[in-house]
Amino acid sequence: MKLLIVEDDPLIRTSLAEMLNYWGYVCDQAIDGKEGLGMALNFPYHLILLDLTLPNLDGLSLCRQVRSTSGDQPLILMLTARTDKADKLLGFEGGADDYIKKPFDPDVLRVRIRALLRRVERPHTDGWQWGALHLEADGHGATYRGNDLRLTAKEHHILEALIQARGRTCAKNSLLDSAWSWSEAAGEASLKTHIKNLRVKLVGVAAPPDLVETVYGVGFRLNPDHAT
Repeated sequence: MKLLIVEDDPLIRTSLAEMLNYWGYVCDQAIDGKEGLGMALNFPYHLILLDLTLPNLDGLSLCRQVRSTSGDQPLILMLTARTDKADKLLGFEGGADDYIKKPFDPDVLRVRIRALLRRVERPHTDGWQWGALHLEADGHGATYRGNDLRLTAKEHHILEALIQARGRTCAKNSLLDSAWSWSEAAGEASLKTHIKNLRVKLVGVAAPPDLVETVYGVGFRLNPDHAT
């Protein structure tokens, strides 16, 4: 899952990013409303954590502009110190999906994020399955025939994207978007290295060596022969 933080306070923004990364999410950061809107309109995000009071463009206006666009739209969780009922109603009327007050308890925030993201997860919200391969939805755990796979966060994101594609080819750029944040300088060489390491780990737990296939000139996919 890929998230965007739009928050002008550097301490809050950095702390949020560290928590989200620890919980297994890929996240980008925007320092004001104008930058946040540009990123929200040009990159695919599952969820935006949005401060209400922002320089250049306030959070409510950003929310309304995102909701006025067509196509797939991210979920929006507003983070704000405002507590007035009128402000909450404005947020929901502007298109926010949930609202949490600053300062917030990290455990409460995590539960609220997970509850929202269930709306866009696949039916099996406890994880994803491809034959004998099982991937936990927590961003960390994975097994093959019950044997633990010790994956890095990026390997987990890559494998999640491949499983969710259900045997269709994932383009290289799509996998890079799934596993790397916008601010990270990553290219095809880095992706190929992670795919290579992932294959080594899979073979190490007796998975077929062709479980992750290369579709030359396009990207990668999971071998449909091993889907059951």
